[in-house]
Amino acid sequence: MKVLSSVVAIFLINVSSIAQPLKEVPTYMHIEVAEERMETGDYYNALEQYEEAYKQERSEDLRYKIALLHYQMRDFKRAERWLARVIANDETAQYPDAVLKYALTLKMAGKHEEAIEALNVYAGMVDDEVLLKKADIEFEGIQLAMESEVPIELVIEHMGRKVNTRYSEFGPAMHPDGELYIGALPGKEVKLLTDAPFAQIYKTELDKKEKWEKPKALPDKINRPGYHTANPRFSDDGTRMYFTRALMEGDDLVESKIFTTTMGKSSWGAANEVVTVNGDYIATHPTIGYLLGNEVMIFSSDMDGGEGGFDLFYSLNVGGDFSAPVNLGAIINTPYDEVTPYFHDNTLYFSSDGLPSMGGLDIFYVEWDGSNWSDPKNLGAGYNSGYDDWYFNANEEGTRGFVVSNRPSDDSRSVKSKTCCDDIYTFEIRQIVLDLLTNVFDDETKEALTGAKVTKFEVLNNRPGKSQSKSNEISNDFNFLLDPDKSYKVTVERDGYYPKEFEFNTVGFYEERTFTSDIFLEKAPSEDTDTRTVVINEPIRLNNIYYDFDDDKILQDAEKDLETIMNLMDEYPTMVIELSSHTDAQGNDAYNERLSQRRAQSAVDWLISAGIEPDRMEAVGYGENQILNKCVNGVRCTDDEHRYNRRTEFKIIAGPTSIEIKTEVLPESEKKN
Repeated sequence: MKVLSSVVAIFLINVSSIAQPLKEVPTYMHIEVAEERMETGDYYNALEQYEEAYKQERSEDLRYKIALLHYQMRDFKRAERWLARVIANDETAQYPDAVLKYALTLKMAGKHEEAIEALNVYAGMVDDEVLLKKADIEFEGIQLAMESEVPIELVIEHMGRKVNTRYSEFGPAMHPDGELYIGALPGKEVKLLTDAPFAQIYKTELDKKEKWEKPKALPDKINRPGYHTANPRFSDDGTRMYFTRALMEGDDLVESKIFTTTMGKSSWGAANEVVTVNGDYIATHPTIGYLLGNEVMIFSSDMDGGEGGFDLFYSLNVGGDFSAPVNLGAIINTPYDEVTPYFHDNTLYFSSDGLPSMGGLDIFYVEWDGSNWSDPKNLGAGYNSGYDDWYFNANEEGTRGFVVSNRPSDDSRSVKSKTCCDDIYTFEIRQIVLDLLTNVFDDETKEALTGAKVTKFEVLNNRPGKSQSKSNEISNDFNFLLDPDKSYKVTVERDGYYPKEFEFNTVGFYEERTFTSDIFLEKAPSEDTDTRTVVINEPIRLNNIYYDFDDDKILQDAEKDLETIMNLMDEYPTMVIELSSHTDAQGNDAYNERLSQRRAQSAVDWLISAGIEPDRMEAVGYGENQILNKCVNGVRCTDDEHRYNRRTEFKIIAGPTSIEIKTEVLPESEKKN
């Protein structure tokens, strides 16, 4: 299971015997080190070595390996760009798998029309019936994503940073006494492979303010040292806990067995293997339910006798012992992966990537009528996103519960890419619904206006708070769930039109109500005020690429401008640029020149990692030779004033003599002093 293995591999980022590869290291050595890293599961440093090799030898094979590693580590944004380059240079059509993965990255990014085009190309490259069926399933999933809307009564929220760390959390399970158990990887830096952390089961509960406390690990008799311990689930009375212990070798999950423990007077007892459901195969994700009046364990396994990949199996509890596992059958299982089952009230919830999904793994459900399972149904938008969604479970009434997802979120703080790691989300189905329905029209024609973006802000003490944005390319209506006794501000934007905003509140409303607003946008002047022409050798300041004092690390805000550069390099494939970096006047002049060179190179390296060819960029450090304000040597300035000089610029040095750029990136002549 690639998702499971990636969760562990994320911790091996800092493990590298060549932290800063020397330029004279030959290509074959970088490749050898990369292959060694791959064998040990050290994927991020393998990626680094492949990228160093690619700077020297831009072969199709290296390009493909880099693209697959980005995809495997769930950095889908970079994977999309690298896969696009693999496809563009694949003259002999030897990488059909790259086309499929490219389509999936487009699907995850919400680029549905482009994803359909890529799937059509893929379908024309393969003739295997299994692969063609997979393409058909992805077509259905894209159609589902385009047609689905999040139910207005459904609230999905990130659990917060006390529970969710920079790494991955998974397998949430609520004990009947109100304590929440989760699986997680300890958030510590890894210096050696022998120090790689192991997943453990943690426990947390709500404090007096109804906030989740920082989770605490269970003792060693549950979290056995040297094993990945996770996936807790409980019997209905809470006296028994079932969980898994697993071993990994590199990227391979080589062992996973199901264990159980019984609650004593004050703590869980010793763990015992559930021998009858384990074997020479992977057994994971146990859950307990009832079928025909009997307790049953349902779990995921790759044992023989299934449909392929990971299938769901069940085992009856007969007199305290579980029977031999039985496959749940082809109605539920596919040739791909079915995982994280949860059984409640004759309904089985599970995640699959072998059924039509809006993203990767989606949550599905089937119902048991006493003799047969219904056909699987997608649980829908909100529970599912464009990414991986799994580990669904709910309370007795089904109105509250948890899902796990690597969907991008403003509240998450993933250690690598925005989609590398899983976080736990809560969901709630509101019983009383207050909602806002906004319709957008052209002010002149009074016709419905598609393609708008509407953002709802909570307002507290006259300041904007939590926000939610929605875009709609096919309709002009926008629906938002509201909370009672709140003030709100709404902004409405659309390219080519002047924005509008309005305010309202829900004070005093405690019964269902829909607040309706019709917004008419006035068309902006037809001339393109968002772009300007920049000529060769004209310096262009990148507004967001700044640096902390004495540091060459690219800050998070820089991504917007670096993506602008990426898009320009794609739009103008013959363009060669100089990326220059500048320091402030603090410190030694010679040191500042070296520091600025490192900073310029860090920006170039970021673009190389995104797939831009190295020979199309030149990194130049100017040190403190071009100060923009008064803050030269000997002048006292604030850090903000100094920081204004710590910047990166670019200019065209070869290729097109002029290009069109957005005015957010200002030319040298418009810089303030």
